[in-house]
Amino acid sequence: MPTIDDLIAAAERRLSAAMTVRKTKQDALIALRASISSGDASVTQSTVESAIAERDAADAAIKRVQDDVDDLRREKAADEEIDKKQREISPTGAGRPGAPSAADVTRWVRTQDSKPATVVRGQRFADHPIVGEWAQARAVADRAVMGQHGSLGQMVRAMTTTSGSAIVPTVWLGDIIDRARNLSAVLRAGAEIVPMEAKTVQIGRLTTDPTAAFRTEGSTITASDPVFDNVTLDSKTMSALVVGSMEWFQDANNVDDVVANAIAAAMAMQLDLTSLFGGITTGGEGFSLATPPNPRGILATLLALAASSVLGSGANGSAQTAATYWREVQSTIFTPQTFNEMPNAMLWNAKLAQQYIDAYDTTNQPLNMPANIGALQRFVTNQIPSFTQGTMTSRATDLFVGDFTQLLIGQRLDLTIQTLTERYAENGQIGIVAHWRGDVGLARPRAFAVYRYLQGAA
Repeated sequence: MPTIDDLIAAAERRLSAAMTVRKTKQDALIALRASISSGDASVTQSTVESAIAERDAADAAIKRVQDDVDDLRREKAADEEIDKKQREISPTGAGRPGAPSAADVTRWVRTQDSKPATVVRGQRFADHPIVGEWAQARAVADRAVMGQHGSLGQMVRAMTTTSGSAIVPTVWLGDIIDRARNLSAVLRAGAEIVPMEAKTVQIGRLTTDPTAAFRTEGSTITASDPVFDNVTLDSKTMSALVVGSMEWFQDANNVDDVVANAIAAAMAMQLDLTSLFGGITTGGEGFSLATPPNPRGILATLLALAASSVLGSGANGSAQTAATYWREVQSTIFTPQTFNEMPNAMLWNAKLAQQYIDAYDTTNQPLNMPANIGALQRFVTNQIPSFTQGTMTSRATDLFVGDFTQLLIGQRLDLTIQTLTERYAENGQIGIVAHWRGDVGLARPRAFAVYRYLQGAA
């Protein structure tokens, strides 16, 4: 199969041949006109007009071939951009040492086709097979966009001159998703990204483990079948708005990184909020994140399906006591273990982290962190708020603990960028809206526990 360089070389040879033909036609036309000027009666005006038509046809042929060459060169440039992106390495998430194992790759499987469902820890979003198939199907359209604009920032810059929308090419989408994975606390804690090429994707899960038992010789073997069902991810829409001045969009040299980072950061913060609190409409946190339109996150899922995994919730919050300072944290960590789940991370806000860092014993020495807590990954996200609960003024907050690999975040393979020029025109600004589609689901709710209304630092 010929390469893109072979096709360009062949087109350039056709262009050279077409230019030679054109020169021949032009020379013939010049000769005919010279003959008429010298009084040669054998050369008629119709002969000259015929020569002009042949010369114009040669010009048209050159234009057609030149267009082919330009298209092939743009396609080559787009291929080189894709290759460049594919060679970039963006480590993401709660990394594991070494290359991903076969067990990692097949941890979650799509029900409909038995293909790997999630992006493996440390794997780029664009390298997932479902994303690769989608990119291949959209290759022609993506190359046209990439060839025209060259980068996401330049595409957004071009869109700032008019209100409109565009679908982000898959390569650029993969870069944004990987940036968001590095910014989102739940994703860094281990939450799994599930590429969704359709509105709904089902992933098989085990809900009841089989059991084993000893028996006497000749006795009946008691059946103990595992129970399976599906985690169903159904796409919902999340929109992120970024506003900037018209001059900045036109003049900034680093528009590519700034636009990609701004969109990724907005997505990451909302994913954290929704993954933790989606579906919560009551409580001291003060959220109104009804489902729908919001996906149902960890806390709402536990309240609905595993209420005993939600601890605390005192009318006036829970304050630490000197003799048992880490008790509430320990209770939250051991709750999943009671159900044979092993937490890998805990999420808290900066005030709660500070509350424990600032704790001292009776000799004014920093209070030691218990070894099992120190072994957990700990991530700070201020999407977990501080709030007032009863008499605990502005210090109540929530603690999330769990095996975050059991949190699945569906990611549709289209990201739409829309420009708003009229809305902010009087301030000389332009709004950029990124429309993300996806869902959040818990594979095993008992892998998580939440302590509500725990006291953070003042």
